[in-house]
Amino acid sequence: MTRKKLLYLILAVVLLAGGGYYYVKKSKATGETKVLATAKVERGEVRRVLEATGIIKAQVGASVKIGARATGTISRVFVRVGDAVKKGQVVAEIDARELMAQRAEAEARVRLADAKAQFTGITLPRHESLTKQGMQAQSILDETRQNHKIAKADAAAARAAMQTLDVRLSYTKIVSPINGVVSQVTAQEGETIVAGLQVANLVTVLDPTRLEMWIYVDETDVGRVSQGLPVEFRVDSQPSRTFNGQIDRVYPEPEIRDNIVYYKALVTVDPEQALLLRPEMTTQCRVVVETRQNVLTVPNQALKWVGGKQTVFVVDPAAPAKPRQVQPKLGLPGLEQSEVLEGLNEGDEVATQIVLSGQDKPAESGKPGAQNGKNGQAGPSGGSSGGRPGGAKKGG
Repeated sequence: MTRKKLLYLILAVVLLAGGGYYYVKKSKATGETKVLATAKVERGEVRRVLEATGIIKAQVGASVKIGARATGTISRVFVRVGDAVKKGQVVAEIDARELMAQRAEAEARVRLADAKAQFTGITLPRHESLTKQGMQAQSILDETRQNHKIAKADAAAARAAMQTLDVRLSYTKIVSPINGVVSQVTAQEGETIVAGLQVANLVTVLDPTRLEMWIYVDETDVGRVSQGLPVEFRVDSQPSRTFNGQIDRVYPEPEIRDNIVYYKALVTVDPEQALLLRPEMTTQCRVVVETRQNVLTVPNQALKWVGGKQTVFVVDPAAPAKPRQVQPKLGLPGLEQSEVLEGLNEGDEVATQIVLSGQDKPAESGKPGAQNGKNGQAGPSGGSSGGRPGGAKKGG
C-alpha cells in the first residue's frame, strides 16, 4: 500500500468515527430515542440449560496396558503408535529359545515316561497269568502293578510339565486383549524384561469407540441435573459440529477443587461420535434442564432494565422513533430466547439495540432477572464458572 493510499484510509476511518459520534451526540441533544436493531416476537422453543466444561475420558476397560509375564529380551515389536490391532493379534515377542529348549527336553521326558508306562502295561497281564497259575510269587505281581502305576504317574507329571512350558512359551508372545488402536509403545527391540511382582508395561491399546465425558457440576446446580437429561457439547477440534449425549449418572461423592465443591456427571458417548474425539479433550457442554415447545418467545437482547423494571420496547413501523415500553410477564428463561406469558403478541417488532433519550450509548441487553443497576441499563446475567474441569454456569 502506498503512503498516499494509507493517508486516504486513515482519513476515511476518522470521518466515519466522527460521523458516528456526531449521530449519537445529536440524538442525545435532541432527546430522541433511536432504534438501531429490531427482532420479532415469534413462537418457538425455549430451553433452560446449564453451561459447563467437560473432559473426554476413556471408559473403564477401554484403555489396556499390555505387559509381559516372561523374562527375556524383546526380539520383535510389530506395532507402532497409531496402528489398528485386533483382539489376539501379536504385538511383540520375547526371545524364547531357552524355553523352547526346555520344552523339547520336557517332550522327550514325556515320550520316555509313556514308553515305560506302555511296557509295564504290556507285562502286567503276563505276571497276572503266571501268578494265577502258581508259577510266580504274589510279591512279584504286586511289584509289577506298582511299577505300572508309577510309570503312568511319571508320564502324567511329564505331560503336565510340558504343558507348563507351553504356557510360559505363550507369555513370550504379547497379544492385544481388545480391538483398538495402539496409543503407547514403551518397549523397543533389544530391551531385557525381568518378570516380577509388577508386570512391565510394553504396549497400550485404546478402544476409540468406548469413550465417556465427565462434567463437573457446581453444587448449586447439581439438584437440577439428573439421569437421562440431554447434553450437547462441542470440542475445539471441530467447532462447527455439535455432539449429543445424555446424563448416565451423577456421582454421589463430591470433588473439591480450589475450595469449590463439584459433583461429577457422567455422559456416555455414542461409538460413532467417539471416533471423532480423543481422550482428555476439553468440551463446552450444555445440559438441557427443561424445554418448552411452541411458546411465545422474545429475544433476550430485547430485554432492558429501565427504572428498575425489565422492559421491552415495542416498535411501531409507522412511528419507529417512538417505541412503546412494555413490562411483559415472562416464563421460562433461556440462553437466547425467553418465554412470554403476557404483555406481548406474536409478530410484535421489538428493539434489540436502542439508544434511549438522554443516553450516549446503546442500552445493553440482559437475561430475565439480571440487572446491574447502572443508568437504568440492562447488564449481562451472572453465573458461576470455573477453570478446567470447570463448574456449571447457570443458563437461566
